[in-house]
Amino acid sequence: MMRMKAMTLVAALAAVSTSAAAQATAASSAASNVEKVAQYSTDQLKSELNLTADQVPKVQKVNVATAKSLQHLIDKYDADTSAKAASALTKGLVSAVRTNQTELKKILTPAQWTQHQGNKAQRLAMSQTEVMASNLDLSREQILDVQRINMDGASKLVAALDKPMASGKPTHTALLEAAKPAIDARDAELQKVLTVEQWKHMQTTRKAFRSLLVDQASAPAPAAAAAAPKPKP
Repeated sequence: MMRMKAMTLVAALAAVSTSAAAQATAASSAASNVEKVAQYSTDQLKSELNLTADQVPKVQKVNVATAKSLQHLIDKYDADTSAKAASALTKGLVSAVRTNQTELKKILTPAQWTQHQGNKAQRLAMSQTEVMASNLDLSREQILDVQRINMDGASKLVAALDKPMASGKPTHTALLEAAKPAIDARDAELQKVLTVEQWKHMQTTRKAFRSLLVDQASAPAPAAAAAAPKPKP
């Protein structure tokens, strides 16, 4: 009897140890993904805006916070495929991206901010790649391929939305319809560089990501450079 109890205790301890190890591995993987996504974003901005040595760590700090927010949102709604969850995820993603831009604006010079906002397709492709890297745990190699595909897709999307946007204030449904051909073409290319599991997972958040993409692509033009605040000392 004592031997049986001892074996049962050992089995229980082993199970707890395995569970703890799995949780630690998952936490480590999530942290690694956050750093990877943040570094990608900082590298893109450094190249695009010629960031100074003083700006780089400040921008990285903002991007890490954004990557953590994206990871939290994706983890929170990952298992819920309901329309309510998709709507909440979309709102959360839009809020995270807007917060990121608000914080970056405090760091960049007026000229840098205007340049960043003026590169609409590039900005759109960058934020989409950030979200996909967080959601799909893309490898570094995949991030480069996805960024290239998103850049091409964003350029076509912005052009596709010019007509309905010029007609006044189109409905969200009208914008989604106008955007559909460009997004479908982009997704066909993305499927070629994603794994089967990544592609399947992407389909579960398809509606939320499309809404985010259209929301960003149809956003109004930025204010003039004079309205941008001076960078922090």
